[in-house]
Amino acid sequence: MIGTTLSHFKITAKLGEGGMGEVYRATDTKLGREVAIKVLPAEMATSAERLERFRREAMTLASLDHPGVVGVYSVEEADGLHFLTMQLVEGEPLDRVIPDGGLPVERILKIATELTDALAAAHEKGIVHRDLKPSNVMVTAEGRVKVLDFGLAKFTGPQSEEVLNSTLQTELRTSDGVVMGTVPYMSPEQLSGQEVDHRSDIFSLGVLLYEMASGERPYQGRSSVELASAILRDKPPPLAVGTGRQ
Repeated sequence: MIGTTLSHFKITAKLGEGGMGEVYRATDTKLGREVAIKVLPAEMATSAERLERFRREAMTLASLDHPGVVGVYSVEEADGLHFLTMQLVEGEPLDRVIPDGGLPVERILKIATELTDALAAAHEKGIVHRDLKPSNVMVTAEGRVKVLDFGLAKFTGPQSEEVLNSTLQTELRTSDGVVMGTVPYMSPEQLSGQEVDHRSDIFSLGVLLYEMASGERPYQGRSSVELASAILRDKPPPLAVGTGRQ
């Protein structure tokens, strides 16, 4: 798609892939600004559930006016494709920031504080991310944190009725029992296909903190099955006193 134009957005580079589509860098030719666009693959748009989840991500981001969450500009459709236009975040994903042996303590505290604040803002609105992992946390050149990719987010609590229509509520209920997320960072409840709430994100945050401090994940396995088993049964090795580079 690089070099093509969707509506008035000229695609210039591919940035990666998220939970519900591919992400590109593009130029808004009307406003003259750089944006990120997330394109739902055409084959996915034929699925009512996937299309509704894609729209839900836009609603999620639009409801989260927080400096630690990537901002959404619009929901678009052009040439048979559905896509979001979002704030372009310049920086590196957290998985490229964490070195062998972990980060310095001061940097861990800074990233952890901003990340926790962004998650708290989401949870206050009844939004559970469900796919918190280093590649979904961007660290800008200024050292600020931005949480990305709410494609698998789930709405919980009374506020969800204000945000979602009855059709979407049905889609969410039919998703109960389906495992969604990325295995190394998933909570036991996610792995078991149980209904999850904000505590699942807190578990994933704990995995991130452990990895930032040590440079290693707390649960290990040679396959997804072994890894899932470790999360369900094992206690992670305790971090040594003074873990995290000084």
